[in-house]
Amino acid sequence: MSNTKYNLRTITEQDYDFIYQVKKDAYQKYVEINFGEWKDELQKEFFKAFMEKFKEGARIITFQGKDIGFYNGCQTEYTYEIGNICILPEYQNQGIGTAILQDVLDAHTDKEIHLQYFKQNPVGRLYERLGLERCGETEYHYQMRK
Repeated sequence: MSNTKYNLRTITEQDYDFIYQVKKDAYQKYVEINFGEWKDELQKEFFKAFMEKFKEGARIITFQGKDIGFYNGCQTEYTYEIGNICILPEYQNQGIGTAILQDVLDAHTDKEIHLQYFKQNPVGRLYERLGLERCGETEYHYQMRK
């Protein structure tokens, strides 16, 4: 486990507004670049479907007693997919996301790890530094695995 002291807690329905806002903060600029605009009602529909599908694997990230973001992932017998590591802007670049990612990688050494990210997001350098390799791409995303 890393030295950065964060915690993950189970989400509740009361967390949904917080998670939506963190997701919007993290992805709005990439959605606007790729699709022209952030349509709030459409994004809320996507978010509702996302929460139904991934709520079991979603966790609130806490740091120094404060909710600062969320994480989600899911596993099969042979793979583990990292869905999101979203952290409020004021807590970014403090090593928290790196610590979470490293802990996930360490906890799933018996599985192939998969993730994807918007092509414009500089986070790919972090993923490469932690040993993930690009294995594909879509029109909007790079796909990686380890």
